[in-house]
Amino acid sequence: MKQPFLGALCLFATVLLWWACTPARRTTPPSPAPQRPAPSRPADRPVPTQQPMDTIRWKPAPDARPPIGDVPSRPTAPAATYRIALLLPFLTDLSEPQGSAVPDRSLPALQFYAGATLALQHLSETGMNLEVEVLDTRLNDSDFQRLLDHPRLQKAQVVVGPMRPSHISLMAERAKQTRQIVVSPESPTMALTRQNPDFIQTMPSLRAHGAAIAQHILARYRPENVSIVLRRREADRAVFFQPTDGRRFSEILTPDEGQFFDKIDLEACFRPGQTAVFVLPVWGSQDFVVAFLRKLNAVRRGRPVVVYGMPQWRQFENIDPEYFANLNVHISSAAYLDPTSDAVRTFQQAFYDAYGTVPDDDAFNGYDVLLLTGQWLQRFGLSFPQHLPTEPPFNGLRGAYRFARVPAEGPAPSERLSAHYDYLENTYVHILRFQNYRFEPAW
Repeated sequence: MKQPFLGALCLFATVLLWWACTPARRTTPPSPAPQRPAPSRPADRPVPTQQPMDTIRWKPAPDARPPIGDVPSRPTAPAATYRIALLLPFLTDLSEPQGSAVPDRSLPALQFYAGATLALQHLSETGMNLEVEVLDTRLNDSDFQRLLDHPRLQKAQVVVGPMRPSHISLMAERAKQTRQIVVSPESPTMALTRQNPDFIQTMPSLRAHGAAIAQHILARYRPENVSIVLRRREADRAVFFQPTDGRRFSEILTPDEGQFFDKIDLEACFRPGQTAVFVLPVWGSQDFVVAFLRKLNAVRRGRPVVVYGMPQWRQFENIDPEYFANLNVHISSAAYLDPTSDAVRTFQQAFYDAYGTVPDDDAFNGYDVLLLTGQWLQRFGLSFPQHLPTEPPFNGLRGAYRFARVPAEGPAPSERLSAHYDYLENTYVHILRFQNYRFEPAW
């Protein structure tokens, strides 16, 4: 299905460039956008010449039906208009002819954008007034630095994106000055920003994955039967997977290279009549994971074992699925798409009808992030970051989202923060178990 979609993307690029060069038109004047105080742009900064990729204005349907009954309607104030900037790495080359400037590496951004567009359409049907500026972040930090001074980006009240960690850090620092809300939809990296309560990270970090795995283990197994297995150079990861209540898992450190497990005695991890549990916070070394599973499979001799791994294990190609099944392998995951869900199937059909291809995880991510952002604005206005930590989990197509404050390091800030925390992070992590030759929720 790649070629039809790629053709549609070329047309998409042409439309984006048309938007960049054509004034936007309105049929009715919008209501004023809610304002947050922000410092003016320094006078010595030149106004950048880069044009926005796209400008979209979403309004509620004009033919919405009135409520049932014959009670005379009373005039109401128009809904507020919120300005959102969507920053994605389309990586377009404006020197190329239109229609041929969309490289293959732009597909993740375009999938995200396509999913986000469906979410915006849904929000417009619920009465939301949104102005969405879509801008290409390009690849280089210098290009992105210039983009930060674009007047249309500066007018945005909520920024969704960017994707690259270095761009996120730059955007987060600028947003602390302009008091823009930043919703970071991609990077799970910890400590990208500090003292930034309006920064929202929707991808769980390693810290959140470790806490979820530890909690899942402690609800089922005794801590003295649990071992964290790592190479010596990665030993600092173990702290994220240790319980926070004073109990401890044992740690097994192997050589960094060569025959990792030749001199490691896994037999000592087994206790009569109890399940041996192993945690491997490893995601970049398939060889290490294969070597461990092979060793464990050889020594367990029918005794019960459980192995907890990382999300990237689903992409490993050289691991025998029988190892996953025999060793009761679990992994953590930021998302789970339920193939039996009516909502997931409806989205897949709508996406195919609109774009002629099937959505990937980036499309689901784009839909969830934009839909949740719009719903938060609709419910709480521009104060929504303050409400997220006290709300129950929000449900999306990719699963639940539960936000918590990331405690700040160092002395309490003397700025406008009323709570001592750095930013907000989605901490909802799924634990999946390999069964029926796929990873499914482990209840």
